[in-house]
Amino acid sequence: MKRVLFMLLINVPFFVSGQFTGFGDYAGDHAFSQSNIIDCNNVTYLEDTFYVSSNNNMISNTIFYNDSISMIYPSHCLILDDSSLISVSYFTGAFNTGLDCHIFTHLTQNSSRDTLDFHFEITFNSSNFSNNTVVNANLVLSDVNSTCTAPVTIILQNGILNTPENIILSNKKLIKTIDFLGRDIKPKPNVPYIEIYDDGSFEKKINN
Repeated sequence: MKRVLFMLLINVPFFVSGQFTGFGDYAGDHAFSQSNIIDCNNVTYLEDTFYVSSNNNMISNTIFYNDSISMIYPSHCLILDDSSLISVSYFTGAFNTGLDCHIFTHLTQNSSRDTLDFHFEITFNSSNFSNNTVVNANLVLSDVNSTCTAPVTIILQNGILNTPENIILSNKKLIKTIDFLGRDIKPKPNVPYIEIYDDGSFEKKINN
């Protein structure tokens, strides 16, 4: 037990101004100096392209973990190549954390934690951009032994997503309904809930 606690204390994710910089230890080793133990080909995502606007500013995705080795306390981050136009923060289902990383308890194949839904909320830092401006980013899943990176594309819509110019994007499909704690639910009268759609957008609703 002492050895396990020691590892958890010295191998922790580093954040600088809300940005994930990797894992390291008190001796100053370079982040991710160890070889990958897991096969990153076994870490996949449901989506890799997201359209966002000021009125549809949520990125929702699902991670599929199919490696035979567990990841313990993995940090999951969305790292932007350029943060001048937007910033991101992990959304718990009730509030955003203000950080672009979130630590899961674990990811294990053939368990209740081998498939996880997750959400990031987009904040627009500027409105001075052309429609369909592309921001490249990476989803980074890491623990003390392995790091897996998956590129994603965020396409900024300068206006409302369901304008005539972007009418094709309005044909969205509902993929899940959650409460403000992130739990899957069936809507009930006078109880607020969130509908999440396949284009990464969400709507807060309440039925009378």
